Amino acid sequence: MWRTLVEFARARRQRSRVRRQLAAMTERELQDCGMTRAEIAYELKKPAGRR
Repeated sequence: MWRTLVEFARARRQRSRVRRQLAAMTERELQDCGMTRAEIAYELKKPAGRR
């Protein structure tokens, strides 16, 4: 049970870190990656099991 809780906390911190990194990117950097802000927002709002 504790292992599951620790893994959940790690995953949550990782997603938070990725969100901050994506938010800091310029429109040009996102374009170079082939992404738009709308696509990022859509992906981040999905439940974890659907990503």
